[in-house]
Amino acid sequence: MAKRTGPPVLGRLLSTTAGYLRLLLRKDTPWKVKLILLAALIYLVLPYDLMPDWFLGIGIVDDLAVVSLLVWLAIRLLGKDPEGTEKYSQES
Repeated sequence: MAKRTGPPVLGRLLSTTAGYLRLLLRKDTPWKVKLILLAALIYLVLPYDLMPDWFLGIGIVDDLAVVSLLVWLAIRLLGKDPEGTEKYSQES
């Protein structure tokens, strides 16, 4: 039986989410990034979606897709990881 070397999936999810929330609350985070992360959070918690959550399970998938896209865009605009310690994307 193979041993797991990293934290469990739920632990990684909570850690990543906490990092994005810290990024949202930091004073040096650009307002565009804060606005995009706030939009992702609002989309996740509001009951109004592109597809209703009860609609054949696709409703949850659209939440994941939209939130993932918004977080990707925020990190791309920021150009570094949520902790601000290293470059996230390489510029050429």
